[in-house]
Amino acid sequence: MKRLNKHAIKLPALCVAALLTISSTSTFAQDFTQSLNKLTQKSESKDIQSNALTSYAANQLGLSESTVNSGLGSLFKVAKDNLSQENFALISKAIPDINSYIAKAPSISTSSLTSLLGSTGDAGKAAANISYLDSAFKKIGLSKEQLPAMLDSVTGYLDKNGYGDAAGLLKEGLNFL
Repeated sequence: MKRLNKHAIKLPALCVAALLTISSTSTFAQDFTQSLNKLTQKSESKDIQSNALTSYAANQLGLSESTVNSGLGSLFKVAKDNLSQENFALISKAIPDINSYIAKAPSISTSSLTSLLGSTGDAGKAAANISYLDSAFKKIGLSKEQLPAMLDSVTGYLDKNGYGDAAGLLKEGLNFL
């Protein structure tokens, strides 16, 4: 009878154990990475979804929170373009996650006419801003007639919560409406 070498048995068993360890480790790493990504995505979307301003405006206007986020983002984007950095910073203190809203604003390509209007002074800039807001609201399923109501909702919220100065600055940044 042939005698088996102890090392001959141990080597395949060791290889199998190593392969199982490596495959379970990579599976664990993938699961961990996927779980981490899901948590990150949830926290990013919760930041703006659970916001009191969003809920307030959605209830006031009878719209979904997603639509309100995009609409407010569009308004804040235009206000940021029309106000000094210092004045916009005061609004940002009242609405700390304002950049999350702006990120939800739809991107609209501007025509050469709109670009030209924006460079022709205050009246041209107002026309370009109205054109952007009109297109942005249309893209998210709102009519331009809803612009003043959305602005009133956010400024009302700010007034109600002790940020009357920020509400006034926001109205100033959107005074062409």
